[in-house]
Amino acid sequence: MELRTGRSTIAALILVLVSSPIRAQERKLGEADIQKLIPVLQAEGTTLAAGQTTADRMLAARSGISGDPLEYFRSRGKFDPPEGARYVAPCSRAAGAGGPVAIFTFGRNIDCYHRTWRDYARNLKGSPDTMPAPCRTEGESTVKFLQQAQGVLEKRGFEVVMEGDSSRELASTDGIFRILLYPHNVYDRSNRPDDHLLIVIEDEKAREGALAACSNMPSGPILVLLPGGAFFAGEASGDLEAALRKAGLKADEYEALKGALFLARMDVETGAFQAAEAVAGNDPAERQALAVRRSNADLYRKHASELKPLLDRLIPR
Repeated sequence: MELRTGRSTIAALILVLVSSPIRAQERKLGEADIQKLIPVLQAEGTTLAAGQTTADRMLAARSGISGDPLEYFRSRGKFDPPEGARYVAPCSRAAGAGGPVAIFTFGRNIDCYHRTWRDYARNLKGSPDTMPAPCRTEGESTVKFLQQAQGVLEKRGFEVVMEGDSSRELASTDGIFRILLYPHNVYDRSNRPDDHLLIVIEDEKAREGALAACSNMPSGPILVLLPGGAFFAGEASGDLEAALRKAGLKADEYEALKGALFLARMDVETGAFQAAEAVAGNDPAERQALAVRRSNADLYRKHASELKPLLDRLIPR
């Protein structure tokens, strides 16, 4: 196990060095550089860890959640739907097999305008352009209803992201929640199957269960609660740019110092320096480069107990 771990570390160190755009062996490190690097390395490691946490949470959520979806959302922030919106737990739980979603109905049936467009999108029969005036009036009434719901949500801290002819998308100002307002139940099996929202559920049995649960609710307007961009974010994130400014380092300079530090670590831990010596022979330029590497390796060895765990956090897994 130790041998396998050691080989993995060596491979990761080589990967870091090969991907570096700057020739690490040309940069000589000093004590002042180490003191500048330490807080920046800490900030970058924290940023990467927070990003990995976010990615892990998103991946876990896409494969489905356990428990009630609305409680899952409320564990991350407060959400109060507009008056008259009723949470539909069976549909939400079943649809959650494709990722967390909380679905609310307003208890209204679909109007003839939006039903005509829904059916036309499904089978391309009939012409929505020939709808009678009363049908269009019903559609206008639904749109007005959604505008009112949107207004309530805006007063509760949501901002409009997208507003279409009928549907609309809002996001909470803290980025935790997204809301979609639809003029009819888009989770019903009467919608086009090729772009149905439940198509993301790969398991056929689970998908059919979701279609059944979500078709067994009113066909009219719905509100859909989804994770926002900040929903899965880690609790802590390092401010790398602030750390660079405080250290007085530009990004390319930091990359050069970090690359030299990774090379010094590899020279200390893998015997790469001895191999480079054998290749260099008596070439003056190569011998000078080796002198820089020897100095950097000695400096890394001196601070290894503090630097090694910081560098470990930056190695791709």
